Amino acid sequence: MNKYEFHERRAALTPPDVIRVETALSKFPLHRLAKAGVVEIVIREQNAKGDFLRWKVSHNSEYGQPGPLAYKLDTLVVNRRIEEAGRPIPRIIRLGSLKDICRELDLVESGANTNKVKRALLQNASAFITAKIRYKSAAGAARRIEVGDTRYAVVFTGETLPDGRTADAVYLVLHDFYREILDTALTRPLDYDYLKGLPPAAQRLYEVLSYALFAALKNHRPRARLAYSEFCRLAPLTRHFEWERARVQMAQIHAPHRKSGYLAGVEFEATADHEGRADWTMVYEPGPKAKAEHLAFTTRGGPVVLEIEPSPVEPPPPAEAQPPAPGPTGLERELVERGVTPSVAAELVRDVPADRIRHQIEVVDWLRETKPKRVKDLGAYLVGAIRGDYAAPAGFEAEAARTARETAERAALEREAEARRATARAQAERDRVRAYWEALPPGRRAALDAEALEQADPADRAAYAAATAPPVRRLLRAGLRDAYIRRLLGLPAAD
Repeated sequence: MNKYEFHERRAALTPPDVIRVETALSKFPLHRLAKAGVVEIVIREQNAKGDFLRWKVSHNSEYGQPGPLAYKLDTLVVNRRIEEAGRPIPRIIRLGSLKDICRELDLVESGANTNKVKRALLQNASAFITAKIRYKSAAGAARRIEVGDTRYAVVFTGETLPDGRTADAVYLVLHDFYREILDTALTRPLDYDYLKGLPPAAQRLYEVLSYALFAALKNHRPRARLAYSEFCRLAPLTRHFEWERARVQMAQIHAPHRKSGYLAGVEFEATADHEGRADWTMVYEPGPKAKAEHLAFTTRGGPVVLEIEPSPVEPPPPAEAQPPAPGPTGLERELVERGVTPSVAAELVRDVPADRIRHQIEVVDWLRETKPKRVKDLGAYLVGAIRGDYAAPAGFEAEAARTARETAERAALEREAEARRATARAQAERDRVRAYWEALPPGRRAALDAEALEQADPADRAAYAAATAPPVRRLLRAGLRDAYIRRLLGLPAAD
């Protein structure tokens, strides 16, 4: 028996702890999965039927954007309570005390953690959704919803509930549109224990990828496909356009799924999005855990599974394998790495002088580093700058000019340093000459004076002999003496 058969048979006997999640809203992002910062959550698209879909989540500035803890709270605690409540969903849902929630999230029961949980609840409760979406009901009907609202209100212990009771724990008061979706939308099963043990980004991949993996297993396909750009949009995560950064990002997210056996293999196929920007199709081979889940969720007598809608993000497999197109090179690659589509990059390299392109790349890199808020769409700005030959912004200095300036500055500094060294050497030589002279006894000084005059250059002796003013004669005689001492000490002649 191989490992796949073992896991599949084991799942039939011991099915996972199932949690069923609605499929209408959960496919869209609501939380920031990064530990810090703010991520804009906006989706606008047109589906295959020509319908325009819209999804936007705005956070409350007082409580902040719902982050990883708020995500865990929603997916592990709130969803579990909703499932336990049954259909039709009651308006008021009891979560338990803040300490109960801490335990359920594997947090230490401390004042700091209960405050974090309370803040996360308020972040979730104040996340305002503006949406125009369609979904399929459990009865198979197509439903449409257009709304601007939050999903629920939160009532803490001791506060008054809508029915007049005093809350003995934390409660949620579900809003009408949310209850309607919970009562009517299709649900899908997930392994609650597995979900709980995953870090946020890997948990979100499990939620998103489960659509495609279940569809593949149901239709006996060996692999499931998910576009990298779509996962980044639905997570949401920062999307990278450089292969190495995207690879490293996804390797960390895939790691727990590969270790658990949920994924047996992952491959990347280079492609481009509808705007021509670099993208990759992630091709997944279901692992023994994924197969075991599918078997457990669909075995007769096991958990009842409603038919899962096809993944909205699963790209269709290519009709015929085609050799990969050659990637951009040189300047084209530099443009593509900055968000320009390959076709536009090729056009620019063909039609615009290379020096202008390089100059504008320098400018946009400088702006990205020094004034990141100025350029919102890097690729669009760069294309416009190249075509319009934008003037350099104030404060920008081209690399060639900067190199020349820095070279000149280094040369000037070196000249200044050399001048200081020369001045110090000259002073040290004068000090040695003076010390030599002052160390001589009086008799020797007179003899050295005579020797200096005798061995002086004839022109210098003539100038000394011609001088009549005593101060001038003393100055000239001292100069002859110092020059003679320099020769005795092996020092160069004074300038």
